Amino acid sequence: MNIHQIEKEIKDRILIDQHKVIVAKNFIMNEGDIIDVATSLDKFTKSQGYPLITEVVVHESVSIEEQIQQVSGYISWYVAFSQGILDLIHSGYLNSISQQLYPYSGNLYIRWTTVVGNSGGMSSSWSFNEYIVFVPAKVKKSLVRGQEHGFTLFDVDLFISNLDINNAHVEVIEALSDAIACFKKELYRPSLTMLGKAAEGAWIELGLSLTDYAIAKGIDVEKNNQLKEKLMGQDSFVYKVDKVISLYSSHYKDWFNEIRLITNIQPVHLQEIRIWTDVVREARNAIHFGAKLNSENNYEKTAMILLASISHFKSLYYLKQVADDLK
Repeated sequence: MNIHQIEKEIKDRILIDQHKVIVAKNFIMNEGDIIDVATSLDKFTKSQGYPLITEVVVHESVSIEEQIQQVSGYISWYVAFSQGILDLIHSGYLNSISQQLYPYSGNLYIRWTTVVGNSGGMSSSWSFNEYIVFVPAKVKKSLVRGQEHGFTLFDVDLFISNLDINNAHVEVIEALSDAIACFKKELYRPSLTMLGKAAEGAWIELGLSLTDYAIAKGIDVEKNNQLKEKLMGQDSFVYKVDKVISLYSSHYKDWFNEIRLITNIQPVHLQEIRIWTDVVREARNAIHFGAKLNSENNYEKTAMILLASISHFKSLYYLKQVADDLK
């Protein structure tokens, strides 16, 4: 490949997606209170296996494929890191403490050369300025939001990432995203309403996976098919949660023994999640006209319920995942 073909190939392989931005955000939030962007970016790209290449060698004695992959990978992760910085500033996680912008030069160049040893050739550079994302050269973690509740409550990506429930239905993920988005805007009743939708979806999904597991094993097929219809029907949230807990509690030592041994989730764990679910459901009922709550849906209450949701959603979807894998 000639110089222009290599440049085009690098650009064709640059891939920026939301997953990379989420990885970058998690990395950034594990850095110190004051973050030097240049230093942190260098550490981050190295951690992903794509350190900056100071010069691409274009010569028949050197493999160009690996160098193309390294350059395109570096630029991809650089953009994700920079976008992560901007998102975290917008979310209130980070504050700019520098008037200087990074990259300092205002350019994104990658040098190349055809010179190897004492051979002749030429050297120049490619410009990738179209991929530049300017960010403050130095940022500091914000103290305004209240660190006792954790930063993840103010960023949808970080919250969903920390849940690590890739097997959840898209409607559950959307409801959780909406819950955090509402919380950020101090809309506590809508936040808990959407959390309630996500919790209901999680319980139903778990119930369906448990019944499907039993059906796949040929156990009480007709009865479990009827339960599946009930879970997807118009019965109340409370009824559905009770049915799922009863199903698992009644058969965790026989039907679901293999699942229990792998997950170490006992019926008491589901009972604990039910208590949290009841709190969410009661708070969600504030949307009904004339409803009276035991306590106001304020910042403190909503934050604590959201934080508690992390471990509970993880447990429900871990149980679901194992049931799905074993059927």
